[in-house]
Amino acid sequence: MKKPDNVVFDIQSQEYDSYRKNYPTDLGSPAFDSSILKKDNFAFKHLKAKFDELNTEYKSLLTKLKWNELIYNSEHNFIPIAGNTYHLYKNKNITFLSMIEPNQWEMEFIGSFRLSANDIWERINQ
Repeated sequence: MKKPDNVVFDIQSQEYDSYRKNYPTDLGSPAFDSSILKKDNFAFKHLKAKFDELNTEYKSLLTKLKWNELIYNSEHNFIPIAGNTYHLYKNKNITFLSMIEPNQWEMEFIGSFRLSANDIWERINQ
């Protein structure tokens, strides 16, 4: 006598009912429809969009972090005031922050930055 298997054997009817299952029960069964994983599914699109949004935000934060690290490690002989714009330059191996505009002298200009009230430097595109 064959032992009943718990997946397809119905104890009440004493029959194998694999044809009534919504999922494959053996190697010869047809593959089941995995509509949850399809790329045209609303949930997939929503989660993919959310992932892309978070990934973009992560890259933006990483860029801000690198700029802030560069500025805070640069030399400056003044106390920066929130809301003002300053310019970052490089001279040989030294980076320094200055109030002098890039068009007023010949130095290797890196970028212009504004200090926000929460002490985070924001790059200004010029």
